[in-house]
Amino acid sequence: MNASEKQLKTRSCATINVTPLAPAATKIAIPKNGYSVHDTEITYNGQRFYPGVWMHYSTRTEEGEETARHEWLCGPLHVDAITRNSTCSEGYGRLLRFTNLDGKELSWALPSELLAGRPERIVSTLFNRGLKIDHSQQREIVSYIASQHPQRRVISTATTGWLGDKLFVTPLESVGTGDAIFQSESSSNGEYGKAGTLEGWQKSISAILPGNPLFQLGIGASLAGTLLAPLRVYSGCGFHLLWDSSNGKTTIVMCAASVWGHGNKFMRKWAASGSGLEGLSALRNDCLVPLDELGQANPAIVGEVVYAIVDGVGKQRAEPTGAARKIRRWLAILLSSGEITLETKMREAGKPVRAGQEVRLVTVSAGRTYGAWDNLHNHPSGQALSDALQKASGVHYGHAGPAFVRRLIEHGDTEKLPDLLDTIQKRFHPTSSQAARVAKNFAILALALELATTYGLLPLTEGEGTNSMVELFESWQAGRGEGPSEDRQILRAIADFIDRHGGSRFQSTAVSAEAVRDRAGYWEHTASGRIYLFTRGGLQDATQDFELTRVLRTLDSVGALIKKEPGKLQHRKRLPDGSNPGLYWIDPARLEHVG
Repeated sequence: MNASEKQLKTRSCATINVTPLAPAATKIAIPKNGYSVHDTEITYNGQRFYPGVWMHYSTRTEEGEETARHEWLCGPLHVDAITRNSTCSEGYGRLLRFTNLDGKELSWALPSELLAGRPERIVSTLFNRGLKIDHSQQREIVSYIASQHPQRRVISTATTGWLGDKLFVTPLESVGTGDAIFQSESSSNGEYGKAGTLEGWQKSISAILPGNPLFQLGIGASLAGTLLAPLRVYSGCGFHLLWDSSNGKTTIVMCAASVWGHGNKFMRKWAASGSGLEGLSALRNDCLVPLDELGQANPAIVGEVVYAIVDGVGKQRAEPTGAARKIRRWLAILLSSGEITLETKMREAGKPVRAGQEVRLVTVSAGRTYGAWDNLHNHPSGQALSDALQKASGVHYGHAGPAFVRRLIEHGDTEKLPDLLDTIQKRFHPTSSQAARVAKNFAILALALELATTYGLLPLTEGEGTNSMVELFESWQAGRGEGPSEDRQILRAIADFIDRHGGSRFQSTAVSAEAVRDRAGYWEHTASGRIYLFTRGGLQDATQDFELTRVLRTLDSVGALIKKEPGKLQHRKRLPDGSNPGLYWIDPARLEHVG
């Protein structure tokens, strides 16, 4: 009994008795009405039938004579199975297998919902993938597909990544135990690809990892996306490599991309629409979203895009009927590079960076000893090393990611991951809750590096990956300063406002002082220097991106409010015009806590 004759059992579904899809025929038969598929040319009743799908029907003449008709629709196209999700409740489709114009056999899990639409959506994909088609028979080809109901069943998934804890699905393959297939409305495969060998990748790319912490971060980020779901982490994370041009940071992103596909193709540019990057992220679930050149991003939406990619939630959109579409969700790690920070890019559109964005996309300095490198591994220069790695990322790629997942499953380590992460996190010493979140993300990368080293995929020594991630985290934390990020932004905003408008929008409290336009407050001299007395409106103008209560809490926490009345954060001041308003007395010297 062959495999197709056995009973196929699927999770949450009834047992299905399966019969052979193509039993050995003792006689060629052409139906009177219906379809037939032939992989080779045949002759039947003296008529030649070329390879492909044929439609058969009969017509009657005016004299009542019946005539058999045979029309060729397309090249060989088989419907091998019915696909559906693991609960047998949705995601139904047809698993197509066909031979294209170059004789290559391909497959496509076609969602059944496309059968309810215009035939062009299906036929255009088949055309694109090389199936030979009679253009005039497009509608009939779709009718042929819809008429086929094979007994074989295959689990389908519309997202990449984990399907249970023993199976990992990409558009190219299923890694682990189970029978499942990636099902998509188009032929897009998210640029997952394979070429060369794993050994070639190890010799030409991963061999450079020892002594290069920044390179370890890139490869660790690419592998760590597969750990997020088993760790029961419910959002991704992001890292942005920042330095001048041509120092090797793009090379690191390309090599990280080579873990799953062609280095230059799996990597994308920031110069894309928000919906385009959302669609890309959905195809990279449990994986990596590598984006190069942050400077090319749209400043008006880049902050929202960072939130979307890292949080893994697409925008709510509507169907043509007005009904809400199912929201796309994913878990992924974002690896970015560029010559500017997220803050600089967003300020091009007059938008402030929130602390949530800063901890979602952590800026890591890519300035090392030789560009982005600390160890050249016998290459004459950082540029020479970058050139060699970029070339290698387009020759050997797509093996390391699946191999890492395969070993993770084989070793049964998925259940151990939370405990392993807890052990590594103890090496990190964050000084705030926001820093603690970033520390955990670095620790996840360290965990991926340590596991890959244990599995023999990376040539690192035990503990080296963790030491490198601790070093990079401590460097980030030292550069960031103490306290919440919002505090620094608020203090900086007030300091910048005083620098810009201290001589034009603040009026002296002296009796003879000349009035100023658009007054934001007053100033007066004290023994320690000039003090600025902000009105409520002036302080809101200076910190318009933050709630006033949040601003006052920050100012009070650093002692910048040098005069306060009991139970208040204001102090009244008798002004030359006789008024006695409550003002916020701010010492600009105390704003130096911006770090």
